[in-house]
Amino acid sequence: MAKEVVDNYLNSDVPLDDSLAKTAVEEDLNPDQIQNLVQLANSVAHLTLFDNKDDGDKIVEFSPADPDDVLKRVYKGSIPDSGDDVEDAPPPSASDKAMDFFGDFPDLSKKLREIVGGGEPAGEESSPASPGRKSMVIIKIRKVAADLKDRELQAAVEYKEELDKLASEFAKLYGPSHSEFEKDALAVRGDAALSVLCDVRECLRMPPIKSAILEKTARVVDTDTPLLTSLDTLIKLSAKHTESRAAYDYLKEKVGGAL
Repeated sequence: MAKEVVDNYLNSDVPLDDSLAKTAVEEDLNPDQIQNLVQLANSVAHLTLFDNKDDGDKIVEFSPADPDDVLKRVYKGSIPDSGDDVEDAPPPSASDKAMDFFGDFPDLSKKLREIVGGGEPAGEESSPASPGRKSMVIIKIRKVAADLKDRELQAAVEYKEELDKLASEFAKLYGPSHSEFEKDALAVRGDAALSVLCDVRECLRMPPIKSAILEKTARVVDTDTPLLTSLDTLIKLSAKHTESRAAYDYLKEKVGGAL
């Protein structure tokens, strides 16, 4: 795969990041495999360019692929297709992702009950599993685990990106009032906003939130502002990250030997 990516880069001027992201999606690679592929492609590209130089100096100049950029492209769905940039396209929903991974087990909670709770899928006998079926169940368990880790990473990447954007608004010289934002956030979202507000303060190198700030006050708040929309996005991503990790930990606790 690395050789094919480098060939596209050298022969067709396809950027390494573009080819790597496309290959990662087509081959259904997990995050560790993607990072290994990026490193290998960079090495192959450097060695190939070095071997092809004939000017005597053997100095190779090229822009290596960035593993973080490739991961962002994969998990945000920004894979170039026929020259169209779809970076702003929404990522696949959790149910769509689950359908791809689980096949005949599209519902994640049902799948977890079936493989870790001892329940049998409807229509199947509860007799001891054959060696062939045991192997299939182990494969499905591993797919569930891989999907959960992918969701956790996707949420973390998107959370960090959105958090940086929100924090940068308050870092501007004439940016919005951070204190007013905190009061609005607590007034309309309460405790759900607390972890996000703590992360924003950390980005801005501000002191931790004090108890006096946490007192909710009656305020008329426009919840459709970009700042509060960003807050809601961060709350959802934080919940997605926490739920994915909790589900993976539960799966590991029940069937860790199969992972």
